[in-house]
Amino acid sequence: MDTTITYTNDIIGFVQRLRKRLSIAEQLSFETTSPYTKLKALCPTRWTVKVGSMYSLLKNYEVIKDVLDTVIDENDKSGTTTNGYLQQMNQFQYYFGLKLGNLIFSATEQVSCTIQRVDNCLQDVLYSVETVLKYFERIRNGEQFNQFYKQVIKEAKQLVNEPKLPRQRRAPKRYDEGSNPHTFNSSEDYFRNEYFEPIDIIINTLQKRFKQSTFSLLCKVEQFLIQVSNSTYDTKQNKDDLDNIHDFLENDIVIDHLKIECLMINDYFKLIINQKQWGTKKITKISTICDLMNEVVGKNMFHEFDKLIRLYLTTASAERAFSTLNRLKNSIRSTMHQEHLNYCLIARIYKEKIDGIDHIDICTIFIQSNERRQAYFGSFAELLQ
Repeated sequence: MDTTITYTNDIIGFVQRLRKRLSIAEQLSFETTSPYTKLKALCPTRWTVKVGSMYSLLKNYEVIKDVLDTVIDENDKSGTTTNGYLQQMNQFQYYFGLKLGNLIFSATEQVSCTIQRVDNCLQDVLYSVETVLKYFERIRNGEQFNQFYKQVIKEAKQLVNEPKLPRQRRAPKRYDEGSNPHTFNSSEDYFRNEYFEPIDIIINTLQKRFKQSTFSLLCKVEQFLIQVSNSTYDTKQNKDDLDNIHDFLENDIVIDHLKIECLMINDYFKLIINQKQWGTKKITKISTICDLMNEVVGKNMFHEFDKLIRLYLTTASAERAFSTLNRLKNSIRSTMHQEHLNYCLIARIYKEKIDGIDHIDICTIFIQSNERRQAYFGSFAELLQ
């Protein structure tokens, strides 16, 4: 799948880079019966643009192959690169990877868009993740693979070569230990493994990320907020919920103040709903509570309750990474490549670890790595004096 994503990004970028190649694609589409639609660029680091790019290449597969053929015939200076792309597109393995990527990412991007919606609550996120997990578990079986494999072979018959096993690579003789790589009996067995591997990775990753013990506690906090928003706070009934909140947010929430606010919050919400004539009979989502708390009076009068809403929604460890990226990418993204940007972001996010590094040692190692730097910088210790 990594190879498929890389080549898809390269091929689409190669065609889109020059207007001449796009004109060739439009002309070939006009001369033949193969329709041509606009290609969509692929960004490997974004969550929601892979399936559109892969689908656009699948839809224009025959046209793009003809474009590459035309570029090779014109003896263009990029002929070697073009020939490599064409050979890749003639392989069944690449076409299979495109179809598999379209199958997988169409589901993952759907749940990614759902997760990133502003009006989501935690329960909605967990439901959407559970749905996509059920979907992948359903398609992860031999019968589903057989249907998918036969369909891909049928569609690829006129486009690419016959499926075959990749060339076996022997381990170097200098390696005394280790077993030989697995040998597949047929090309179907090989592509069955290619089909199951990314699905297993996705299932394991989603379970590891969204089936943590913290999420069950956060769901309880969310249910507590909705419950006290719809009915009067009950000291006995909600005691366990408050104990959980106290243990989870001990240094952030004043529990005694929160108890007092919970006794009045239901009356306040009813007043706002009647005043604005919303017609809401029962609060079922955190987004509704957030809209009600946007009033200045609510934020000032129910300070701990408002703080509880915001704190439990910002405990994800990845949130700071995305927030940092939003602050930095607009100013420096255009001045460097993605790899360089990643290194800058790592240093920016984990500032406490960077602060623990001895800068003098790093500079000394950098200077002493070759004679040219030593001659230019001299001793770093002398520079500090």
